[in-house]
Amino acid sequence: MLLLTIISISSCQKRTTPLTFKTETLKAETLDHCADGICPIIEIEKIKVFGREHFADTINNAVDQVLLNNLVIAPEEEPDIKTLDQALEHFISSYRVYKSDFPEAGTEYEINSTSQVSYNGAQLLSIKFENYTYWGGAHGYGSTTYLNFDKDAETSLNNEALFKDYTGFLKLAETQFRNQKKLSAEENINSTGFYFENDVFALPNTIGFTENEMVLVYNPYEIASYADGQTILRFKFSEVQEFLKLDL
Repeated sequence: MLLLTIISISSCQKRTTPLTFKTETLKAETLDHCADGICPIIEIEKIKVFGREHFADTINNAVDQVLLNNLVIAPEEEPDIKTLDQALEHFISSYRVYKSDFPEAGTEYEINSTSQVSYNGAQLLSIKFENYTYWGGAHGYGSTTYLNFDKDAETSLNNEALFKDYTGFLKLAETQFRNQKKLSAEENINSTGFYFENDVFALPNTIGFTENEMVLVYNPYEIASYADGQTILRFKFSEVQEFLKLDL
């Protein structure tokens, strides 16, 4: 009986302890790494979470990981870069090598990132990022990222963990995609130039939530060329609730 009471109190505390959100600004002119030399363009508006210590750490670490992935071209090839500070140092040092090798180059490395809470319900928290990076070359790369969290379990959610009926939602999403792109149910999904693997429709890497919609974002290069930009599918909550594990 005592154990059940303790568990009940703990669960109640999780629900009643609010998360609070602040924005931290990181710019080249205020970074210690930039104090001793030239620096690329760095403009980061980073959300930071406070309130439930363990859960806040989980969210803040996930936020930092998104930024790390944007600061390092191939994170899997840089296993020693584990923190945002290390990623910033790497980005700056890479830029200095570039400017040393090509002193006449007029282009600058750049990262521009904003993050904000896009949905904060009773059970689900969703954070949206808009990112732009430039490492030289013909053009930079802009992308949208969402992070989703279960507020009761205090865990991050990958895309599949959002669904209790993944297959059912996949069918709904494909129908909307085909309607939006004017593809009949019989046409090959790649017949107009998309490149879904094995000619089979798939959900994007980026799924998130706003105040009244579920949003699917295919970023550039995911299913189409850079010039084609993003493909975005939007669903009202009433259309998707039956497929989801958490209540919206």
